Amino acid sequence: MELPTEYVIQKFYQYAGFPKHKKLANVYEASCPICREGKSWGKKRRLYYLVSDNGICCHNCGWYSKPLKWIQEVSQLTYDEIVKESKEFNLVDISNGLDEELPIRVNKEYLPVDSINLFDEQQYNFYKNQPIVKEAIQFTRGRRLDTAVNKPKTLWISLTDFTHKNRLVIPFYDVNNKIVHYQTRGIFEEDLKERPKYLSKMNSDKTLFNINNINVNCDDIFILEGPIDSFFLKNSVAVAGIQENSDNTFSSKQLDQIRRYSIFKKVWVLDSQWADTASMKKTQRLIELGNNVFIWPKEIGKNFKDLNDLCIKYKLDEISPEFILNNTYSGLKAKLKLQQP
Repeated sequence: MELPTEYVIQKFYQYAGFPKHKKLANVYEASCPICREGKSWGKKRRLYYLVSDNGICCHNCGWYSKPLKWIQEVSQLTYDEIVKESKEFNLVDISNGLDEELPIRVNKEYLPVDSINLFDEQQYNFYKNQPIVKEAIQFTRGRRLDTAVNKPKTLWISLTDFTHKNRLVIPFYDVNNKIVHYQTRGIFEEDLKERPKYLSKMNSDKTLFNINNINVNCDDIFILEGPIDSFFLKNSVAVAGIQENSDNTFSSKQLDQIRRYSIFKKVWVLDSQWADTASMKKTQRLIELGNNVFIWPKEIGKNFKDLNDLCIKYKLDEISPEFILNNTYSGLKAKLKLQQP
């Protein structure tokens, strides 16, 4: 079984380290993800995809095989899964790929290794033909993350980080506009099969996402669970996950941050209670704790899981705060609203 060359190239860029194309010889080289080349990872490229020979080989560990076997090894996909994916995969046009070596970005803001800012015009123009960056841009545009009203100042994709490679990097700024935390989101199906959708920065206390975007002239602060939904609601922050049965809705750092806004009305906005059982349980727990909670109108909530889904469907860049407030309840009213048939 010979796989399409474009499919193999895309997988090579996805799994190999620091990939580079030598256009004259039509050879792709990178650091080997199988042996990781000892202490030479990122410094030397001993892995080669020889297009003319339809083979992948490593001059460090001696690996040599057809592309299909190599993809099986590095992705843990089965033969049938690879064949099926190669026929259905949305191939990226790599005909205008970069001939020069991609420069490694200096991470001045404590991001994963070799992160590219998708919102920076200069970086975007330089990297836009790199297959992984193309996929990330397609994802952000498809979900309207690049036009959302409350999007962060930057949004990144990591090219080589051992843990966060090829994942969308969502930065958490503090009130001084300094990145102090991040989460990464998987955007490739094979990654999502093996790992959680979201991964947080290791050994880092969670802070509130978008706390730097709070407008102190508003009366309300909306507290969301997921960062991406917060892109679409002004004056919203995100806690990046809460437990169904926990009373600790904030980390210690998040609690310090939210206490600065004690005079504001706080409204919790979770995923649709009618489409997600976990969200229903979390909503009930928040009501028991005395919180104001947005309860999705049932006719809308049965069709959409979260704010991002709603915005994608209707091509919206903003959810009206009035819509949220008009469907916010607390105490007995909130409990009765959840019990309505």
